[in-house]
Amino acid sequence: MVKNGRKITCQIKTHDRLYPFLHTLKENKVYIIKLSTTKSSATFTIYEKDLSIVRKIRKQYKLPIHITRPDTDQIIQFQWSMLLGLFGFIIIPYICSLFLWQISIDDFSDERQVRLEQELHDLKVDEKKLLTSLVSDAKIRQVLLANNHDLSWIHIKRTGSKLNITSVPAPIIFREPTDNKVPSNLVALRRGVITHYDLRSGERVAPLHSTVKNGDMLVTGVLKQGKKYLLVGAEGKVFADFWYETSFELPTKIVYDKFISEEVKILQVSSPWKKFKKEPSKDHFIELCKSVFEIEHQTIVEKVTVKVTEQWIEEAFMPMLRLRTASGLSPKGKIKDEKILHMTWTNDTVKGKVLYYVNDNIAGKRPIHQGD
Repeated sequence: MVKNGRKITCQIKTHDRLYPFLHTLKENKVYIIKLSTTKSSATFTIYEKDLSIVRKIRKQYKLPIHITRPDTDQIIQFQWSMLLGLFGFIIIPYICSLFLWQISIDDFSDERQVRLEQELHDLKVDEKKLLTSLVSDAKIRQVLLANNHDLSWIHIKRTGSKLNITSVPAPIIFREPTDNKVPSNLVALRRGVITHYDLRSGERVAPLHSTVKNGDMLVTGVLKQGKKYLLVGAEGKVFADFWYETSFELPTKIVYDKFISEEVKILQVSSPWKKFKKEPSKDHFIELCKSVFEIEHQTIVEKVTVKVTEQWIEEAFMPMLRLRTASGLSPKGKIKDEKILHMTWTNDTVKGKVLYYVNDNIAGKRPIHQGD
């Protein structure tokens, strides 16, 4: 019969109870592999599974025994199954770390969250895709901001195989509140050239393509039928082209962190091995074993300094300023044109003014009082 298992070597000093002890081991079915005796001691080898029986019988005979393991210096018993398992523990996590497994979108609007998911899908940013095949963060941010004017910024964070996108809504511009229950006329809140109407009630007063100024009546809420006047109130929007001026101030040098790459480190056993070699304790051995299976993701960035020039302002800064300005318009508003009025340079700052040609709603409500 062939038996498998780790072997234990036992050594007992010569004693008058030695042979009864060995006979008792045989009666208890302890398999003795090899037995050798000298004048001073007897040495025999058993399987580790029988060690508890040997110790129990030794106590009965009160014999001192010295136990050693021939493979004490070999910490791990290498077998093909163990090697394959170890290989799988290292390679499988490494291969999995090369793919994008989770995309999370943080947005206060469920409707826009679904829209952002679809826009990411159009960019081929999907789960279970190779990280190296994904478009850059700058491209993702540019497309999402261009399609969502009510957002001022998109935060993108990559953590290992996870991608988190957080939208930052643009500040809401509140107009002066009016009592919706009181019938009102629609008047111009600023100067502009009327392009089209979007009315639910009321009658146009200002013709299309006419220039109006702040306070001019655009739509009346009083309708005339024969000799009678009906008070219905004006509801809707009046769109016009107008110029909108904004200013900016920037440092002449901008420092930011630029993403270079992401490193995946495996088999980081150098430091744990030095500790274990210096002090072969149980805790250091456990730390060494854990280091074999740990996978460390490290993001490599570098500090980049950009010198602000007129070309950089036109190519990089102006598109961002345009998006910020567009986020303050109504959903149907749009920017038709833009131009830089002037820029002033100093040693550490640059100041400028930009003029936008905008089409947006310029109408506001003015309550109709008795006698109007």
